[in-house]
Amino acid sequence: MTSEIKFHQIENVIYCKLEDNLEYKFKINPLPEKFIEWQSKSRVEMLKFLESGKDNMIKVQPAHLPVLATKSDGPFPINLTTKGMGLLPKKEYLEKFTNLFRSTIEKYISKPWRESLIERMKVAVQFYESVDHFDNQLLGGLEIFEGKTPQNLKQYPLASLLYTGEAPKFPSYQFNGLIEFIDKKNPYYEFLLAARELFAFDAFHIKQYKYPFGYLFYTIEIKNKTPFSRKR
Repeated sequence: MTSEIKFHQIENVIYCKLEDNLEYKFKINPLPEKFIEWQSKSRVEMLKFLESGKDNMIKVQPAHLPVLATKSDGPFPINLTTKGMGLLPKKEYLEKFTNLFRSTIEKYISKPWRESLIERMKVAVQFYESVDHFDNQLLGGLEIFEGKTPQNLKQYPLASLLYTGEAPKFPSYQFNGLIEFIDKKNPYYEFLLAARELFAFDAFHIKQYKYPFGYLFYTIEIKNKTPFSRKR
């Protein structure tokens, strides 16, 4: 699936025509350093938790499952869904980690998943433990259910993501941006699929058999909604 609204990118600026047929110019803004650090730390902590053998105790992953809002129709024009949208590697690391994840999957595919858990966890930590690996202008995820969200994005590719984390700090960020559909031949799709299938059989995932396409999210507006103590 591709968006019906065409857009093109020149360096860090995106140009597109929306419903009013006017051309809009959007500057891509980098993801906040604190957000990237939080995402990195949260992922590594989860993976270390797996190493402890307590994977069946992982009930929620709020840092990695933001709410995605898209423009719909009718009297309630905002459609909400929970969508796995995470950090992506810089271009210079994209092939390296895709191949690393794939080779690890292939190496242990015939063995019981729990026997290979530690090794799979180690290669994932290699990626997530260093903030230098991450592209600070992109987020990405896979589509599974093909419900209302992709229909909306096909007509209007602007959307919002809301990330909210755990106590006691409750880190929270709203990102408004533009979403691009990517197909199975796209290198970012290949990375997202490999990263997903690295833990496809673990207790905190619902096994899926089809990911028809993926998304790239370009951040345009950033709103830090992390709560703070009011002095008055």
